Amino acid sequence: MRRIVLIALGLFLLGSCTGTESEFARSLAVRAPAELVLINGKILTVDKDFSVQEAVAIAAGRFVAVGSDGEVRRWRGPHTRVIDLGGRTVIPGLIDSHIHVTAGCLSWDSQVHWELTHSLADALRQIATAARTRPPGSWIVVGGGWVPTQFVERRFPTRADLDAVAPKNPVYVQYLRQGALLNAAALAAVGVGRHTADPSGGRYERDPRTGEATGLVQGAAAWAYAYGKMPHPDLGQVRQSFRDCFRELNRLGVTSVLDLQTGRVTFAHRRVLSDMARNRELTLRLNYFIAPSGAGDELEQLRRTAAEVKPLVNNEMFRFGGFGETLVRGTSDGDVLSNPNGFTIDSKAKEKFREVARFLAEEGYSFHLHATQDNTAKQLLDVLEQVDREVPFERQRFAFDHLEDATPETIARILKLGGGISVQDRLLLTGERNLELWGAKARNAPPLRTLLDAHVPLGAGTDAFTSGNYSPMYALWWLMTGKTIAGTPLRHSSQNVTREEALRMYTMGGAWFTFEEDRKGSIEVGKFADLAVLNADYLTVPEDHIRTLESLLTMVGGRVVYAAGPFAQLQKN
Repeated sequence: MRRIVLIALGLFLLGSCTGTESEFARSLAVRAPAELVLINGKILTVDKDFSVQEAVAIAAGRFVAVGSDGEVRRWRGPHTRVIDLGGRTVIPGLIDSHIHVTAGCLSWDSQVHWELTHSLADALRQIATAARTRPPGSWIVVGGGWVPTQFVERRFPTRADLDAVAPKNPVYVQYLRQGALLNAAALAAVGVGRHTADPSGGRYERDPRTGEATGLVQGAAAWAYAYGKMPHPDLGQVRQSFRDCFRELNRLGVTSVLDLQTGRVTFAHRRVLSDMARNRELTLRLNYFIAPSGAGDELEQLRRTAAEVKPLVNNEMFRFGGFGETLVRGTSDGDVLSNPNGFTIDSKAKEKFREVARFLAEEGYSFHLHATQDNTAKQLLDVLEQVDREVPFERQRFAFDHLEDATPETIARILKLGGGISVQDRLLLTGERNLELWGAKARNAPPLRTLLDAHVPLGAGTDAFTSGNYSPMYALWWLMTGKTIAGTPLRHSSQNVTREEALRMYTMGGAWFTFEEDRKGSIEVGKFADLAVLNADYLTVPEDHIRTLESLLTMVGGRVVYAAGPFAQLQKN
């Protein structure tokens, strides 16, 4: 009888409680209060319905609740930290699906950055400032990722410009992957003069009247020779440079990258990153993909690399993703500026690529392939389809990177093999020149609407730091407008995407390539608490304002990695 009375009393109390029975049941499921709660926001979840919520709760580095302020309030406890978002917009942490972040960040601290500079006058002032603060004879280097059309003056600097602001320092200004400009001191430092022979595959431009070098060096062989003459930072400097460079990406809402590591990146650099991951110093999730170094047999290099990285940390912050992007010499088409008409892969390179592809299929390694043009992708697909008939690509995910003129036929072939496509905003910088070289075809580049309608896995990125601007906000703006950095409408409006589609490409799209779509890319219960609180509303600001957005608060796994403005104190606590 006593047991019956107690049950009846319990049912009475349950019925008299405020709220619904389902709410009570949910409250029973709460095992412990959240560590952190963000309320009063406009949270773009990028879930399957692209729902907009008000609040999230975070515990153990993951989202444990996403919903209204009222629903998330139940997760508050006596030690829960509460952040009032003040109505600001929150997006999932951005995922750059193709960026050379390790190579680009190696010397971030020692370089001058023009990517977000809007006038040549300001750019030259940056060099003048560096010259005043550095010893005479020390190098001043401007990385790539900029173009003269972003300047109000619409012109390239001259050697005379550089000599005027830094006469006692060698100055090197990288221009994408096409060339570089050196001042007089830099020409002397690298030994380029009137009688210096041009390198194979490059050219030192000369004044036709005097024969003197103008300072312009064109072609990878020429600029790489000059770049190789400079002193490079030691590993201690590299470590700090990584921290500062990653923080700049955090400032723009980036929390994850697919890092394509070229020959500039050594095992020593990976060891630094591995140690940073072990000590919780990384503020970006790095999935890294390694390219053969150049000389020697590519297949043997991939085998050695796979063994070499095994002792390194392999966790949620630093993970070996596979290989890419030029896996065999003679299979990469460069870019449209250097190779507008495409090229043919010879039989020897095709056979070596077939051996490499079979190795990747057998071992289950994911990979990225460089293919700027559809013609290149078709030739690579011929080999991949042959290998797939023998050893199916079932355990990995692979991407065709760039592919700026993809045809429906090529898209269908990639989809059938189980691959995806990662597009980058390189035409943001070079679109006007692409139009000159490609004609009307450039108006369809890349065919984003066609790609989305085909339901091929689709990610987005920047190809920074040499070939592209590192800002994801410029990339999002370019995806939806098709404009160049000078504001020229290039892509036909029928191939542009919506704000929602662009954001999905930059979040869930990037997560697909590393089998992490169930762990990140959206703000949903159970996923990593990676997010960015923006300084304006992504969905409603004027379209051209999107390229100037930045984060006021960026979290990776619920940990504050960047904070500014009203949230600045969070970085200190």
